[in-house]
Amino acid sequence: MKAKTLARALLISGVGICLCATPGFTAGDFHCQEIGGGVLTNFLDPTQCASPVRLCTDGIATGDLRGAVGVQVLGITGNVYHVRHHCVTESGDTIFLKDAFLTTFPTSDPNRVLADYLSGVDITGGTGRFDGAKGHISSGFGGADLGQITLRYAGTVCFRPVAG
Repeated sequence: MKAKTLARALLISGVGICLCATPGFTAGDFHCQEIGGGVLTNFLDPTQCASPVRLCTDGIATGDLRGAVGVQVLGITGNVYHVRHHCVTESGDTIFLKDAFLTTFPTSDPNRVLADYLSGVDITGGTGRFDGAKGHISSGFGGADLGQITLRYAGTVCFRPVAG
């Protein structure tokens, strides 16, 4: 292969790799960033919970989405929990999240389980900075015991450009 042809092929391949690896380019006018942090929640008293199965949590999110977070369980099928999240950032912005499915895995201790959002959680917008935002939390793995849930999250969120 000629050097010029090889150089052209490498250039085209390099540009393709960069475009696929950089969320900001593939998202059009959106500015994307990687996010990560943790969630620490406590189970609520069932009498104070607006859930069909009377199971809810409230707590905090740390990291890039730091603020308050709550989960309302809408239904349970075996070890899969259909959930709705409520998130308000430290600065007062609300983050809208699509309903998601949390899968639990038993441990040797009947009072503790591991849990994972196997399909992730989608960000569908919000208020303030999150108005029109979109994203995907691709990792949400943690554990639960009789009174609390602790997990780590990671993903990408894309924001609309700020009007100047």
